[in-house]
Amino acid sequence: MILHQVDSEILIQSILTVLSAITGAVIIFMVNLNHEKLCALISFSAGGLLGAAVFTLIPESLHSLNTTEVILGIFSGYLLFWLLTKYYSHVCPACSASHFDERTTEKFSEIARALLIALSIHSFLDGVAVSTRGVVENISNTSVFIAILTHKLPEGLALASIMFSANYSRNKILIYVFAVEMVTVIGAVTGSILLKSYVSEILLSAVMSHIAGGFIFLASHAILGEMLKNHTKLVISTFSFGLILILAISKIVA
Repeated sequence: MILHQVDSEILIQSILTVLSAITGAVIIFMVNLNHEKLCALISFSAGGLLGAAVFTLIPESLHSLNTTEVILGIFSGYLLFWLLTKYYSHVCPACSASHFDERTTEKFSEIARALLIALSIHSFLDGVAVSTRGVVENISNTSVFIAILTHKLPEGLALASIMFSANYSRNKILIYVFAVEMVTVIGAVTGSILLKSYVSEILLSAVMSHIAGGFIFLASHAILGEMLKNHTKLVISTFSFGLILILAISKIVA
């Protein structure tokens, strides 16, 4: 009954993002992926997330909110992910893959619960972002979907690699990745019902700006620190490519 209220395209998009993450997890079993290649994937997806925030979510938010209100929404989204990362657990393994050192992976069983809860929050907000498709007149969120889709692959890959390093079995890794990423579908279903049926356009814009803040945190967290120091040119080039790709998509579908 509930699924009948959900836009079929939103449901399909959210499922595709889960499949993207699962694909990333499977890759870890098939390809000898070094830090440089992972860095390129993460930086590209980070550029896509920043592009979705800057070229789609923020402009959509400005339809109903003033600049100050949008900035506050962005700050709230950024602050949420910052607090989760600083005081609880890394909210996105793809964006912080270089921070999971050998000691961390050896103790993965001790931090699994915190990590998976943090990732579930991240995935739920990804789903809500997907669910914004078509809720603002004449606006498409194709660029948001593409950004999340590309981000999910290195996310699944990074999460799987952490668990693989901790000697988890392949079946258990896939189950964990699937369970966490399926929260994206839950977020999409929830958002599709609530945002269209019970939420005003002003509150919807506030949600979009909040999600944009989270995307900005993930993007900035991905390209700073160790990866930027070790692969500066690679990070800048692949990040820029992801950013430009989302800009082009946003112009095409506008």
